[in-house]
Amino acid sequence: MEQHLTIGIAGHVDHGKTSLVRCLTGMDTDRRPEEKLRGVSIEAGIAPLTLPGGAKVALVDVPGHTDYLKNTIRGLSRVDLAVLVVAADDSVMPQTREHLEILKFYDVRGGLVVISKADLVDEETLAIAQMEIEETLVGTFLEARPVITFSARDQRNQEAIVAALEKQIQVLPPVEPPSGLRLWIDQIRAFKGHGTVVSGTIWSGRIQTDMAVQVQPAGILTKVRSLQCHGQPVAKALAGQRVGVNLPKVPAGALERGMVVAGTDAPAAVSMLNTHLRMVAAGPGALQHRQKVRLHIGTAAQKATAVLMEVPALAPGQEGFVQLRLETPLAAWPRDRFVITLLNRNQVIGGGVILEMPDQKYRPAKAVRILPRLEALQQEDIISYVSICFEQNTKRPISAKDLALATGLPLTRFEAEISARVQRNELVYYKGMGAIARNQRRLLDQMVISVLESVLAGNSMKKNVNIDEIAFGLPIDCDLEFLQQVVSGLCQTGRLVMVNGGFQLPDTVERVGKGRREMMDAIAAYARQSGLSPFSADTIWKQMDKGCEKDEITGTLRFLATQGRLIRLSDNRFLAAEALEQIKQRVRAAIESQGSITLADSQAILGYGRWGGAPVLDYLDKIGFTKRVGNLRFLKAGSG
Repeated sequence: MEQHLTIGIAGHVDHGKTSLVRCLTGMDTDRRPEEKLRGVSIEAGIAPLTLPGGAKVALVDVPGHTDYLKNTIRGLSRVDLAVLVVAADDSVMPQTREHLEILKFYDVRGGLVVISKADLVDEETLAIAQMEIEETLVGTFLEARPVITFSARDQRNQEAIVAALEKQIQVLPPVEPPSGLRLWIDQIRAFKGHGTVVSGTIWSGRIQTDMAVQVQPAGILTKVRSLQCHGQPVAKALAGQRVGVNLPKVPAGALERGMVVAGTDAPAAVSMLNTHLRMVAAGPGALQHRQKVRLHIGTAAQKATAVLMEVPALAPGQEGFVQLRLETPLAAWPRDRFVITLLNRNQVIGGGVILEMPDQKYRPAKAVRILPRLEALQQEDIISYVSICFEQNTKRPISAKDLALATGLPLTRFEAEISARVQRNELVYYKGMGAIARNQRRLLDQMVISVLESVLAGNSMKKNVNIDEIAFGLPIDCDLEFLQQVVSGLCQTGRLVMVNGGFQLPDTVERVGKGRREMMDAIAAYARQSGLSPFSADTIWKQMDKGCEKDEITGTLRFLATQGRLIRLSDNRFLAAEALEQIKQRVRAAIESQGSITLADSQAILGYGRWGGAPVLDYLDKIGFTKRVGNLRFLKAGSG
């Protein structure tokens, strides 16, 4: 498989990082006039390097000065290997240690150490520096890795550095990134006649010309006009490659560093993160509950509130579970690594890994449900995590894909565990939906029967209870498609009886009278005549010259919807099922012709404007026929 790697060049300011990169690649990564004037790196510089064995890597030369810590973190956020550069005449300095902490937080697993400026010191000083470096590396990923002396003046051991890099690549543990496209933007440029070009390293997935993409969290939908890797045009680029992406019709002013170029099916940006956080051992002080910090993920840096879940404060060297509440939404994914710094000064105080994206704020009362789940995720304990998820879920079946997307852990491990539990009869499997714990299914069965008993007890004249009424009466927000499966199962076992599309208890079954059947037939006939135009209960009531109660018409309409003969829209208007099929055909044709549609296209497609078209298009989104991204709608993959 084609592999593309990035190597971070880290270390204290003026320790020779840029000089090392220049010797290895022939390229000066300090290109800005200010960098030339001050003699320090301000932005992370990128230089390509082809190793003797043919491997192509990108060297990322990050700033060593604490004033530019934000850019340092961005540059090191996505590297496979690291070269820690330590000057022989200075030895280990504050940013040496801080860069090492950043690399540890980002889970970098290989690399080497270069002792630079070896020509400036004698052998004894060089030996002392090497001893201090090796002591600093104890317990880190660079312990026992190569330590090579170097001088930019005489280029001693340059070949040894290249050889060591090649060897480190060969022994690098394989990591399978997620399949979905994600590129964190770190540069934005506008070129006259070409438009906006964003640059960054592809974290996962692949990108190619003419591919539809979105920019998160802005919700901007566009496509890839062209690609460049290190100045060369390419048709596609893969995870690990540094790439420039030309995005047509997207103004540079609408984009920011820290946004993400992603596939159109990527998860939405989030505002809360449940994380496992470790504090730097030599940090300035404890992290307090609800303290404001600066969060660094990918190339993004923003304010966040740290909500501690277990203790009132985390002291230096301690670790624990923390919910980070973001100031603005962020395109983060589970298993992403992050770093936090103080809000009022450039100092790394901690870092960790995102475990999940919650949809609710953490409260101490929820600890008994949340903390065991986070513990299982932090330990990557699939067995415990699956047990907890199924024990806590009654709303809908859960699939292996659901769990893999929610956690960032391998899909195959979830598939194997769920399959084993289904075989042991612990889970009930629903084809195409997932599984639910058998005891939770029994609990839901009883909930459904209790709802029917309650509804029927309150109205002795009621003939049946429809699926919408059952869903409304449940104490949980149950998935409607799954609820229909549950009710069907209760009918098969004789615990419920279907009566004209609704449901009854076996000992109270009655049939719908002749007058109700005539009303149903009249409504069905009107629905067919209405074609693609939705209608309401009030419309039917007027058609029948107000000769019956409007509530009775409303109940009949909903009953026909439960039978599948009518489609109920969000504004309580209805369509014939046959009309929906015609609408789907027209929408499909329009999207295939135009690439996408908006609400403004309703008149041309449906024959009526925005007010009438919105509920219809929303319904197509709801049933998974289309997918809405911003103001645009696309056919959802696999839509029928």
